[in-house]
Amino acid sequence: MNGDFNRTNNLDMSTDEPLSEIENPQTNQEVYQGSLRGVISRNLGVYVICEFLIGTNNIVVKDGILYASGNNYITLYQEDNNRYVLCDLYAIKFINFYDARSKPRNLRNVPTRMQP
Repeated sequence: MNGDFNRTNNLDMSTDEPLSEIENPQTNQEVYQGSLRGVISRNLGVYVICEFLIGTNNIVVKDGILYASGNNYITLYQEDNNRYVLCDLYAIKFINFYDARSKPRNLRNVPTRMQP
């Protein structure tokens, strides 16, 4: 799903799967839809803030528009700097999803680097 933005105007945080498929998936597609990667791929094009655990106690925060996702990475587009940041999926601990296609105005002056 690389670079294929979510075409809806809303976040898609649900799996639209019956509880039986979530608890006992039978196919690879059912497993994928219920995974973190599934949630990420359904929400391409939205603004996110990701918190990464580096080492044992170092939190690094990256923000941007969720541009692409793969098996073990996500790509964020940082419009303020006109750059793409490739991020390790396995280091992500938290993802804050915003129902916006660009950095929300109330976050424009907030630094994206937080201390642990």
